[in-house]
Amino acid sequence: MTRLSEVRGKDRALCFLYGASALIGLCVMGTMAVTFVVQNADAGAMGVVENFLRDSTTNLASQFVYMDLVLVWAAVGAYMIVEGRRFGIRHVWAYIVGAPAIALIVTYGLFMLVRQLKIAALREAEGERGNAERSFAAEEFADVSALRPTATTATQ
Repeated sequence: MTRLSEVRGKDRALCFLYGASALIGLCVMGTMAVTFVVQNADAGAMGVVENFLRDSTTNLASQFVYMDLVLVWAAVGAYMIVEGRRFGIRHVWAYIVGAPAIALIVTYGLFMLVRQLKIAALREAEGERGNAERSFAAEEFADVSALRPTATTATQ
């Protein structure tokens, strides 16, 4: 796979965008998770999970946001599976399963970063193959005798 230091242009910009979204998401969601755990620490590990689920489904507004997130997670998971197969990305399941544990923005950003690196590697491989094909075509016509016009019947 191509390394980020080897990626240039639009691919590099997209890699930084995806990486930044994952990093910002990790900081924001991590801060919120730590704050929630600290506020509910007296309930124990299972109590924290129970409190989170209770708080996230307390009223219609929170249920709306929670269900929207679950449905987006399912759609993004399907997209990750399709794109993972398309570009040969390994361990796609970890991005999908990791979303509820870390945050969807983090795992999706990381997936998109890896996807963009795969695209850049494919583009680079196609560019090298295209250069080799152009080089072969140039060698084929390097013999100038092959480029001389032949006499036509009209000039005879």
